[in-house]
Amino acid sequence: MKIHRIAALLLALVVAGSTLLSCGGNEPDETDAGTDTAAVADTEPAETDPRRDAKDGLPEGLQYNGRSFNIYCGIIKENDLYFEGIGETNGEIVNDAVYARNMAVEDRLDIDMTSWGYDDAYNTIAGSVTTLVLAGDSSYDLFLGQQAGVTQLITENCFVNAHDIEHIDFSQPWWNNNYMSELELGENYRYLLAGDYFISALTKERVIFFNKDIYTEFYGDPNELYEEVLAGNWTIDRKKELIEGAFVDMNNDGITDKGDRLGFAAYLAMASVDGYVYGADIPFYTRDEDGFVQLNMISDKAVSLAEKLNEMFYTQGSCIKTDGENVAIFKEGRALFLGNGMFNLITDLRDMEQDYGFLPHPKYDEAQEEYRTLVHDTALLGGISVASQNLDMMGAVLEVLGVETYRTVTPAWYETALKVKYTRDDISAQIIDLINETATTNFIYAYNFAINGLGNVYRELVTAGSSDYVSTVEKKMSAGETKLNAIIEAFRSKQD
Repeated sequence: MKIHRIAALLLALVVAGSTLLSCGGNEPDETDAGTDTAAVADTEPAETDPRRDAKDGLPEGLQYNGRSFNIYCGIIKENDLYFEGIGETNGEIVNDAVYARNMAVEDRLDIDMTSWGYDDAYNTIAGSVTTLVLAGDSSYDLFLGQQAGVTQLITENCFVNAHDIEHIDFSQPWWNNNYMSELELGENYRYLLAGDYFISALTKERVIFFNKDIYTEFYGDPNELYEEVLAGNWTIDRKKELIEGAFVDMNNDGITDKGDRLGFAAYLAMASVDGYVYGADIPFYTRDEDGFVQLNMISDKAVSLAEKLNEMFYTQGSCIKTDGENVAIFKEGRALFLGNGMFNLITDLRDMEQDYGFLPHPKYDEAQEEYRTLVHDTALLGGISVASQNLDMMGAVLEVLGVETYRTVTPAWYETALKVKYTRDDISAQIIDLINETATTNFIYAYNFAINGLGNVYRELVTAGSSDYVSTVEKKMSAGETKLNAIIEAFRSKQD
């Protein structure tokens, strides 16, 4: 009997659970998170919480007699934050929740689980995984890698189709079916996994940070901007207006540069463009009766979007080449809007003296039904190794990891750290929910490198200041379709 492990697990659960119950209270302190709330939990009856009380459908008593389960995490930093943690409690809410989760999974299933962090970026993860798996190396059961890289592995026979794994229940809320469906080439093939356990996708949702003090100076009450968003009227054209109106030529040189009071500060156009492109809700493809993708890149709306983006990125007040100083410029109160923003940037902004808020990326126009939030392609996704010796228990482990993350880790990061510790007004929490509820990816964005760069066409156009969308797409389309069709044929052959 694991007496010491069970005692440690109970301690971690008390710390994580009591802190999660305090989401509506005062800002928690990282060094003693849960101290005061634990006392409250001892004296007040616990309320019913569907998330906290969620249960999976695994058989009672299912265990695996101490077998090892090893995870390859392509990013060391994220392994230390969200998957392995520091291996003990330290009073920091997310780490303690990660620790509690891992202990709970190990003790419930009687396994020894370890995740290993490596220095694999989007352009090296595919090579690392291929080298290991195709050599028959069974050291790792689950691979975690950046989306832009792992999508290149789909035709390499490295991952198992998750639909064939026992115990995985994709109807459960800890699986992100919309996201995974977007990544599928055909409806019966699910090789990449997304959901609560793969929490990197949540932290890398695209978001617009805005300086509330500057907005107040030029436009009035920033709550009016929030109301505009909630009413569905936040558009690319509207953002362009606000950028222009907040510009002040501080150095009197007649041009927009990083020495001015800016409406919009970005490191480069490049990735800053993506959130607007896929926030415009242009599908760019269709699916045939078998669920296979067919590209549909050219439309009047797609052409118009290139024009809108160039007008916004190059309007007076936009500085899209700040030599990496965009975050510093924003923190110093010299820009209304920040480019290249994701939720995980909040830790860098915590000590910002001026007030800031969150906004979704704008709609193409007011006729668009809902906002669309893009998850950056550096988010970590999972793939089950075909070389794993633990395929019989893989589904059970993933289900328990999913439900425990859903119950504890996600609320620790999202409800307490993000929505309480790092927000500065009540409406921001509502805006954060709106952003998260519309978060997904897009097939051509996720598979950009596999389809001849078609997912990054707008990056190229805006960087060059060009609106020649049709010509740019046509130059890439033939090779892109050829590569896509080759992938699809490989999948069809697996089906036969």
